[in-house]
Amino acid sequence: MNEAKVLLEIITNFIEQKEGGIVSEVDEEKLYQLAVNHRVSNFLVNWAKKKATSEKIKELVLADYHKQIIKDTNENIELEQILQCFEESGVKTLVAKGVTMKEVYPQSYMRQMCDTDLLVTPKDFKKAVAILKEIGYNTFHDTEHHLILKKEPFMIIELHRKLIFGQEIGYEYFNDIIWENAVPYQNYQHIFQMKREDAYIFCITHLIRHFKSSGIQIRDVLDVYLYHKRYKSILEKEAIRKKFCEWGIETFERNIREIAYQWFEAEVIEFDEVQKFILQGLSIQNQVNFEVGNKGSKRRYFRQLLFPEFNVMKEKYPILERAPFFYQPLG
Repeated sequence: MNEAKVLLEIITNFIEQKEGGIVSEVDEEKLYQLAVNHRVSNFLVNWAKKKATSEKIKELVLADYHKQIIKDTNENIELEQILQCFEESGVKTLVAKGVTMKEVYPQSYMRQMCDTDLLVTPKDFKKAVAILKEIGYNTFHDTEHHLILKKEPFMIIELHRKLIFGQEIGYEYFNDIIWENAVPYQNYQHIFQMKREDAYIFCITHLIRHFKSSGIQIRDVLDVYLYHKRYKSILEKEAIRKKFCEWGIETFERNIREIAYQWFEAEVIEFDEVQKFILQGLSIQNQVNFEVGNKGSKRRYFRQLLFPEFNVMKEKYPILERAPFFYQPLG
């Protein structure tokens, strides 16, 4: 796990814009691949310029860094055009996920995005699709949950009918009540974003969904750290805690938050088995046959809703026998 320790130190130094004291010997190819797998390779740029000995790795990192800046710039320009068109047409829209999460990063390019997520009201959905097609987007994939549209070379819009699938944590709250709590986005009249408390709650519930379906990445933990650190003095913590308790996810949030602060603030990091499991990322998760099982009691229901069936997981990954906080009774 030496590469993981070095990577977390590099990320911390880059965010805080300070010179690092990274002296550990590291396998540069493993370090780079780990960063790529966790979508944080652009954070390696200063390390690559000053510390990397491999010209190949240095070139790869610089290429990733410049590509991400170009991608981020184009994403911002495209989003502005889309929102302006929606605003002029009166399409009620909620910007979500990465669009607003970028705001807690020192620079928006630091937060890589796979796609841009927009929620529109049912009555405006067809109008929104027509507008996107008029400005060059083509339908790529359609589900009950959202419509995915693409525009070359790398713009992907997820136009959401709903933010969360049925039966998942927060389904009713984030699909019905969310508009009541929404606040204006920038200076728009028809474009909105979640209030800070809802954005943090959504960040955690969305992370849980990834945990049980494909895995958690360093980028996800970094989101939790930066968002909580920036707004912790003004967040309505009791309202957030009550909602987490209501949904049975208070323990999960507390432990993920503690891991986040340890990773990006602790001078010495000693990974426990849970953290090692997270750091293995998506590749290990994709090999698991995820199950939920019968709902049964409320406690059992929340545990099984939150995470893969424990017996399925522990057969493949014995470390989970020693990872109790993910599987202790919740609620």
